[in-house]
This record gives sequence, structure tokens and C-alpha cells, in this order.
Amino acid sequence: MDKATENLLLNEEEIKNKKIILKSYPKRLIATLSTKCNSKCIMCEVVRKKWDMPQKTIDEIKQLLPYFQSVNWQGGEVLLLDNFYDLFLESLKNKSLKQTIVSNGMLLNDKWIDALTEADIELTISIDGLSKDIYEKIRYGSKYDVLLKNIEKLNEVRKRKKSKLKLKMHTVIMRSNYSDTDKFIDFANKYDFDIVYMMPIWGGQQIEENIYIENEFNIMSELSNKINIAEQKAKDYNIEFFHSIPIIKKEEILKKTIINENKDEREKQKKVDDAKRDSSKGKNSEALFCYLPWQQLNIDPGGDVRPGCLCSKSVGNIEEESILTIWNNEQMQEYRKRIVNNPKNWCNNDCINNNIKMDLRKV
Repeated sequence: MDKATENLLLNEEEIKNKKIILKSYPKRLIATLSTKCNSKCIMCEVVRKKWDMPQKTIDEIKQLLPYFQSVNWQGGEVLLLDNFYDLFLESLKNKSLKQTIVSNGMLLNDKWIDALTEADIELTISIDGLSKDIYEKIRYGSKYDVLLKNIEKLNEVRKRKKSKLKLKMHTVIMRSNYSDTDKFIDFANKYDFDIVYMMPIWGGQQIEENIYIENEFNIMSELSNKINIAEQKAKDYNIEFFHSIPIIKKEEILKKTIINENKDEREKQKKVDDAKRDSSKGKNSEALFCYLPWQQLNIDPGGDVRPGCLCSKSVGNIEEESILTIWNNEQMQEYRKRIVNNPKNWCNNDCINNNIKMDLRKV
């Protein structure tokens, strides 16, 4: 039995017993290696921080690779980094390790295409516009024509080699592109993407593109309908599709259209919804609300660490502590205690309200 399998079995036993201090290691790592990038996306805060992962942390990751089930390499733009090619080749020595590389696709040259199509990995390409104007407005510095050319070349080599590489499209939905939400699935089908993931602009960025701050009903209801259409298209095309968009349910859209709810009615409905959630929690009291603090670590730009990208509270920084020290420190223990007892007023509201699907809270 290899180290990754041993670690997985131990981890599952510890989750079952709701252990707070773990002997198992994280089974999944999402690692930002650098903030260096060849694009300046209008919704991205990463490039505003000048930061590279310390070599000591890279060395620790190399030591932990045999224990991981999966690792996600991201930046910045990882294909821009001089040391990433060797790190990628080193990681391939662990045959059971599932890897995801996140890229904007601009630097997919012959060397990288050849290496990637030899591996059983997932390549995620970030695409936020379906026309040259919108794409280059959002992803300033990237070129739409180069993107299409590189994807076509990659797919040509994939088919020739009968490569196991899976191609995933990552899309941030915002004001400039929300009306095309369902059309991204058509694009994914045309260019042989296997998976599509859509997400909102996270955080409270006060930018015009952020349609989630004011929660404009007309926009959010239209977006919710388009997400439903996208789900059906993905099913028809046999594309795996998931998202973390805070959609409005159909019945809520209909209710809003028919009546103009007053404050008392909204408060009454909130109480009903809260009661339903509390009742649901009671029926599933044995199941954890979220598994991420037992399974995963996210290393963010600047070195802050969280259990997952949806989590709001940092548990440490790799500039000050090692990965394994952070894994069982007081902050991580607090996450686990809170989830075992009551995550309310601690976890992300989108998770608490079940706007975030369980498959994003359990890896």
C-alpha cells in the first residue's frame, strides 16, 4: 500500500471519529506558487501582491507529494515560472497523484504541450470572454487569437497521442459576461473541454464588474436562469459542469415577480427557511457540514493559509510556519471544533445557506 492510500484511510477514519488533532496529512493541496503573471485581469487581486513561494515551502511540498491525493498548481501564471517545469516533472514520479495546473493558456508552447499531454492530469484554462473584445477587456494582456490557436494545437496533440489529459475551463461570471453564461458551455463543447467550472467575483471588491455586492435582482434572476440552461447544455454535451454562483431558486423568482414582498413577509420567510435548515441539520446530525479542515489546505498569494478558498479565516502563513505545523495549529483545531459543533457565524454564509454544493466542501 502506498503512502497516499495509507494517509487516505487514516484521514477517513479520523473524519468518521470527528478528530480535532489529526495524525493524517492533508490529502489535497491548492498551492499558489507566485503572483507573477503575464495578464492583468480586471477582477484579479493576486497580481497586486508581489510574492513568490519560499523555497523552504516548495521543498516541504516535494516531501509531502507522496501523501497527497491531489495537488492544484496556480499563480499568477505558473507556466511563467522558471522552476515550475522541474517541479512538475518531479510531481509526476507519484503515479497516483492527481494534478491540476491552472493557466491562462498564453504560454502553451510545444515544450509544455508535449509534457502535459504525456501526463494523466487536469489542465484548467481560465476563459472569461467569448469574443475578442470582451476577453481582452477582462484579461488585459492576453490575446484571444493566441488563446484559440493554443487550444487548437493542444487538442490536436491530445487526439494524436490519445492523451489522458483532461481539459477544464474556469470562468469568472461578472457584469461583462453574465449574459453569455450558457454560451460558455457551447464554447466548451466546440473546443473539447471535459469540465466547466463557473464562479463569482469573490469578496467585496468595489468594482463595476462585481454584480454580487448589490445583489441586483434582475441580473441575478437572469443569471440564475442561464445557469439552469448551462446545466442542461452541459448534460446534453456530456460535459461535467459545476459552479459556486449564488443563484436564486425558480420559486423565489416567481414569487418576486408576482408579489412585492414587504419587510415583515421577508422576515417571516427567513424564519421559515431557518427552521427548515435547522430541521435538516437535525436529521443529518452525524454528517459533517464541511470536510475541508480535515482534508485540504489552500496556500494563498502572500502565504496565508486557509482550509479552502471559500473559507474566510486564515489559519496561518507559510512565511512563519511549516505546512504541517499549520495543519494542526490552534486555528485549524478551531475550524474543526466549530464545524463539529455549529458552523453558524463562523463559516462562509454561502456555505451555511447551501449555495455552495457539498462537492465543493468535500474533496
